Amino acid sequence: MGPPESWPPCLQTVLRTVLASRFPMAIHWGSELLTFYNDAFAQVLGSKHPGHLGRPAKDWWREMWDQMAPIVEHVLTGETYYVENASYAPERGHSHRETYFTHCHSPIWNEDNQVEGVLLVLTESTREVLAERAFVALNRRQAFQLDMADCLRGMSAVTDITAAATELLGNYLHVSRVFYTEINEASRTAFVQGQWGAADLPLLPGSARLDDYSPEIIGILNEGKAFVVNDVRTDRRTQAYAEAYLALGTGAIVVVPLLQDGRVTCALNLSHRAPRAWSREDIAITQDVVQRTWEAVERARAVAALRSEHEHSKRAQTALRDADKRKDEFLAMLAHELRNPLAPIGTAAELLRHFQFDEATVKRTSEVISRQVKHMTGLIDDLLDVSRVTRGMVTLQKETLDLRDVLGYAAEQARPLMEARRHRFAVQLPEEAIHVLGDKKRLVQVIANLLNNAAKYTPEDGFVELRLSLRGDSATVTVRDNGVGMLPELLARAFELFAQDERTLDRSQGGMGLGLALVQRLAEAHHGSVAAHSDGIGKGSTFILRLPVAQPQAPSGPDAAGAAAAPATRSLRLLVVDDNVDAAETLGMLMAEAGHQVTVEHSSRIALDRAREIRPDICLLDIGLPDIDGNELARRLRLQPETAGAVLIAVTGYGQERDRNESYAAGFDYHFVKPVDMPRLQALMARIAG
Repeated sequence: MGPPESWPPCLQTVLRTVLASRFPMAIHWGSELLTFYNDAFAQVLGSKHPGHLGRPAKDWWREMWDQMAPIVEHVLTGETYYVENASYAPERGHSHRETYFTHCHSPIWNEDNQVEGVLLVLTESTREVLAERAFVALNRRQAFQLDMADCLRGMSAVTDITAAATELLGNYLHVSRVFYTEINEASRTAFVQGQWGAADLPLLPGSARLDDYSPEIIGILNEGKAFVVNDVRTDRRTQAYAEAYLALGTGAIVVVPLLQDGRVTCALNLSHRAPRAWSREDIAITQDVVQRTWEAVERARAVAALRSEHEHSKRAQTALRDADKRKDEFLAMLAHELRNPLAPIGTAAELLRHFQFDEATVKRTSEVISRQVKHMTGLIDDLLDVSRVTRGMVTLQKETLDLRDVLGYAAEQARPLMEARRHRFAVQLPEEAIHVLGDKKRLVQVIANLLNNAAKYTPEDGFVELRLSLRGDSATVTVRDNGVGMLPELLARAFELFAQDERTLDRSQGGMGLGLALVQRLAEAHHGSVAAHSDGIGKGSTFILRLPVAQPQAPSGPDAAGAAAAPATRSLRLLVVDDNVDAAETLGMLMAEAGHQVTVEHSSRIALDRAREIRPDICLLDIGLPDIDGNELARRLRLQPETAGAVLIAVTGYGQERDRNESYAAGFDYHFVKPVDMPRLQALMARIAG
């Protein structure tokens, strides 16, 4: 271009203006767009100054010429270009960093009214843009936190809390899935308590071992750090487990823990389909949400526990009042019952003391005294029986019995009353023996009480049926009548001490109503149960006694010993599930000693997964499991193709009739009450194996 004095006047004029300005200004001149700039612009250039002075604009802006070229071409047509807070990444000090500029490109006209160059005036706005962004982000984050707090504050159910928290966070961060887990450090297992995600994503399992997704996870979480993976296929910690992640629709994941007493208790998990560069903001907001979610969950559980305790206390107080009322009614009735036989005894004694009678009259009077004394003795025996059985002071002389014989003896005792009231009395017994382990005298007493109860509360010329059958591992004794029936409120307390039915207010049937209470307690002493059913007043009643069946006693001698020692015909695959570790392990050891292949688990969720793997022949399940109760576990096992045909055996401390009915309805084949009758269980195993 020669010396400046020879430059075109228009260029000299513009150049004087540029050099005098304190704003960053530059000129691109001529066909090569040679560059000139002032000292203020040199500050913007950084390491490019002074090496790029007088160089073509294309060399000057080489790292972002694709952005600048269209602007220069536009201005060379004679138009001005202006933009605010435009984003660029110029090279400064051998680094590229996103920056923001407000700039104006204007044409420089020569004396012939032709565009000869471009004038650039700019100011850097990076600080202002980032500050505004931070302010907007802060406002957005605070608005989100307020929404989260308002939403969780009104919730009382744990499932609602975790569902709401995961959905709000998922929408805020625009991720594919968010899920809240509670972590058992001992088993290194995470249990999903709530989740939100895209509808087309595969379902998450209810629980998963963290080591199946990377053995490093639990250690990182226990340090209070987030487990951050931008790409599961390339991160060294997850490369070997990428297929497990991808099967769940996860290409990137963040696990943010919450520590209590130095141990991880729960975590909030962010999942995205594709690889994603997680930001500090992503992790920071998730840390805030996991804390809020855990606090809301614990608060809800505490409130639920208090409410449950309050309701339990109210029910207990009501039950105490009812029991006290029934006790008072019972004592009044007891006085009435004892005075009834005393009246004829006293009258007969007065007659014998004051008058002389012939032998026949004295005999009749003595028979009155004898009958009433016998009646009083029966009342007192009932009282003593109930007292002894209730306090556990009755010693049962158990032996293996054919229950058909027991029913025969009980029917003989009840038959005189049946005949006196002209009832049709039907007894149905199976052809094959049904054996139970029990006290013959007490079992006869139980069934005779049920029959006498049916006879008394069935009008004359009625019908009473006694039937024996076998269901699963229970012997079922049914006593059915077409008598006066019972109201629902009586059915609920028919077996309670002091419970009296309004149907007996006239006392025409006699007795103190202790028979059914005694029946229940003796049934329970035999590891059995009893239940009552009636469709209402005038529609009769049905009582069902269930007793565990027993194998008949094996014959003595060498043959019997050999048979007892013989192993099962085949080894079975068994799954034992009980949260009581000692109970599960000892039962597993016993089954293993019997030659079976045993797997022991203490969690229902883990047991479901293991069951799919081992395909057990038999599942021995506790009912009172903490995460999923045994009845629900049985239903889920029935739904799994791998375990749909397995034999399900309940091994539980719940032994009431209602508990048995619920377990059978859930899909159990057998119901054993703890402590388990091991000979009976082993006999059942032998039958299944055979």
